[in-house]
Formats: sequence, structure tokens, C-alpha cells
Amino acid sequence: MQTAYRLAKEKDERTFPCQWYAVKWSKSLKKRPLKISVVGLDIVLFRDQKGVAKAVHAYCPHRGADLVLGTCSDGHIRCPYHAWEFDGEGTCKQIPAHPKRPIPDFAHTNAYPVQEKAGLIWVYPAVVTDPPSLELFPELDDPDLVLSPYDAVWSAHLTRAVESVLDVAHLPIVHQKTIGRRLAKEIEINFESEGDQIEIHNGDGILEFRFPHLWILRPKKQRKAKFINFVTFTPVEKEKTLIFGHAGRNFAKFPGVNFIFSYYSSKILKEDQAVVESQHPRPIPEALRLEAHVPADGPQVRFRQRWYAFLTNKEPRIVISDTKKA
Repeated sequence: MQTAYRLAKEKDERTFPCQWYAVKWSKSLKKRPLKISVVGLDIVLFRDQKGVAKAVHAYCPHRGADLVLGTCSDGHIRCPYHAWEFDGEGTCKQIPAHPKRPIPDFAHTNAYPVQEKAGLIWVYPAVVTDPPSLELFPELDDPDLVLSPYDAVWSAHLTRAVESVLDVAHLPIVHQKTIGRRLAKEIEINFESEGDQIEIHNGDGILEFRFPHLWILRPKKQRKAKFINFVTFTPVEKEKTLIFGHAGRNFAKFPGVNFIFSYYSSKILKEDQAVVESQHPRPIPEALRLEAHVPADGPQVRFRQRWYAFLTNKEPRIVISDTKKA
């Protein structure tokens, strides 16, 4: 007997929280501009004269040329077509064809809040002057921890990608050759949830999730050797999600070990990827009753309830244009 799924409304599939999203590693942004996409927006990153990261709309308001093909100088980004110059606030500072004329208002472009934390560039994908603060887990600022970075791109809806790190029952099955090889398939789920937070107790570790896209694994007890794992999810398009992570440790700090931790973390993500990318419907269904649930699914059920609440309340959001394909 086949289960008949009713997909979420098309608009719901394209609706995402307006949040600070990680878009690039800080070290990747140097003298040349970089282009990124986040929740359907094309944005160009560059550094000003002080080395501060800036983010503006990717296409010049004059003739739509891609600013990533331009150059940076004096803290500005210069269009490759007619050399119009823009500062980090999106203000057009120079039009070479008419250097003595006042610059019209329509020559300016959109700029987006941007900041750097935990070795990552974060963009708030809305044109606002006072964005909310970006609160990460305190372990990411712990000077005693060495952070080994890793990342991935999945052809999956944000909601399915997020649920993969809330699902403890899949560990001994999908990860039977890595982190789940010593785990029993039978589990008794132990978790707590309040507001935007879900906390899962799993063996010697605690998994903490902050809606809609921040996750960390930390040890349940303080020990001399400490290991943490951090992941954040960024919706690029309707069915494309970026994943950035840090495997942190306070031991084996000598050169070369970072690569091993990064490689192993990437390997674990790869084990999840094929399964998550195979899921249908692509996002989570529009109601709990449209998929089967058992007690082990408790954390995912809490996430879904919070996601459904987001879709029906007045929280800041972005709806990806239906004319832009993932």
C-alpha cells in the first residue's frame, strides 16, 4: 500500500526564516570580490579599506552587470562594465561618464548586514539598519579549543537537512562504519525542548539545537580532553542547503591533525547526504499526520511544530521568488 503525500503549499516550500546565515569562510574573502547566494538572493562580498567584510546586491543597478567580475579599490567595488563605484553601504560614489553631475538616487544599490564570527562570514538577508544580534554557542570562542572546519552542499530542503542532526535513531544504521558502529539500534529518546531550543541527551554527549539552523554536540561531563562539533545550515535555494561545521578539540593540537578531524567530519556528512537528498516530499510535509512518527522521532516532531508555527506567525521571513529555480 502506497502512502499518498500531499506536498506543502508551494509558497511554504519557498519560505525561510530571515536569520543570520553563514555564507563563506572568512579566509576565502581576500582582495577580490566573491559572489554568494542565500535564500534566493545573489550577493557580492568584498572588503573595505579596513578589511571589513561588506555585502551588496550582486548586479549593478545601471545595466545589470555582475559586480563579482569587477575590482575593489579604496574600499569600493567597481562595476566591470562602466566602472560605477559602490561603497559597502550600497551608495554609488562615482559614475565615470558624468564625474561632475550629481549622482541620482536610482544609482544606489542594496546592501546587507554582514559580520564575521567563528571563522565564517554571516549575512543577514534583508535591507535593514538594525539587524538582530548573532548569538552563537560560547564554545566557538573558547581559546582552548582548536577548530577544524568542514563544509558541504546538499541538494535538499533546509528542513530535511536540519532534521538529520536531530535524528538519533539513524546513527547506528546510516553511520554504522563511523560514529554509529558501537551504538545499539534500540533507543530510549531523552530530550527537552523550550521555545527555540531542543536539547537531546545521547550517551556521553548533549546535542543542542537552536531554531532554525544552529546545532552543537558537547560532552555531558567536563573532562580534561574535550571535543565539540558545531554545524550551521544555510538555505541557498528551495532545495539547496549549505552546511558549515567545526570539529573542536583541546588536545592533539600539533600540525596536520586539523585535516584528520575535518576529513572525518566531512565523511560523516557524506554518509547522511545521499539519504537526505532522496527524501520525498522534498521539504517536510505540511502537517504531522502526513508522515508516520514513533517516540524516537520526538526531537524532529518538536522541530516540525516550531517550523509550522513559523509559517503561520509574523516572524521575519523571506520567500524565494517562484521564477528562480533551485
